[in-house]
Amino acid sequence: MRKRFAFFFAAGLLAVASFTEAPVVSAQAQQGESMTVSPVSRKLSVDAGATASGKITIVNDGSLAYDFMLYARPYSIVGDRYDTPDFKTVTDTSDVYKWVTFPQTKYTIAAGATITADYTMRVPKDAAPGGHYGIIFAETQPSGQQPSGSMILRKKRTGSILYVTVNGDYKLSGSEGAWSIPAWQPLPPLRASLSARNDGNADFTDTTRLVVKDVFGKTKYDVKKEYQVLPGTTRTMDLEWAKALWFGFYKVEIQQEFLGKSYKHDGYVLMMPRFVPLLLVFMIIIGIAYAYVRRRKTKR
Repeated sequence: MRKRFAFFFAAGLLAVASFTEAPVVSAQAQQGESMTVSPVSRKLSVDAGATASGKITIVNDGSLAYDFMLYARPYSIVGDRYDTPDFKTVTDTSDVYKWVTFPQTKYTIAAGATITADYTMRVPKDAAPGGHYGIIFAETQPSGQQPSGSMILRKKRTGSILYVTVNGDYKLSGSEGAWSIPAWQPLPPLRASLSARNDGNADFTDTTRLVVKDVFGKTKYDVKKEYQVLPGTTRTMDLEWAKALWFGFYKVEIQQEFLGKSYKHDGYVLMMPRFVPLLLVFMIIIGIAYAYVRRRKTKR
């Protein structure tokens, strides 16, 4: 009887494990051209009618040479996680692209080389006080050669965001939004989130902090990050700890500071795979079935 119970128990374990097994994700990297732009963003305050200069650095850390173009576009955001930028819609605050000019727009960069390009920003005299935004793109250009040659054919672009505040009578205002620390999380990374609402007409910086402690109060993870919040938007910021154990119990603290205000929330998180509760339920069912069979056998 015990052998039969052990057999069914092992078979059940295999069934639960195979049913809840996570899909395998390929780690194979995609090959392609390489372009890095810095700085990724620039924040500056200017007067209406003023002129400002800047530089953008393009690094080719790949093995192929290529041509690239520099140009400016509008910049705004769709969605509260800022994961869908809009480079087409022109608004009263996404007009910085009109102010930017380049002494040179086309370059050729060799493999492993770095180029620093200049640009000039001329702010109109009638520019409204407050936040204005744009982005400078560096975009690879087709060379007309075959892929087996020394130049690339596909277009790829990466950009540097311009956060410009025109001095004058503008409003800085913001408020705390929703926050979340899910109590049960089945797989790493450990996740939490918080958000902020910009009710003014100029962007501000939200400094966030994620602190994770174990059951003994020892800090396991502590990180700070800064996020820009654009006027008239709510930004949700996802915080995570990638190296959390797949099974563990933690105290999580999330904090944010902006415009002289600070907020703090905490909660407890149980990291536990989904198959563990199923396994417990399965063990209980097997235990009840075994007790029932044994009881009937005893009566006989």
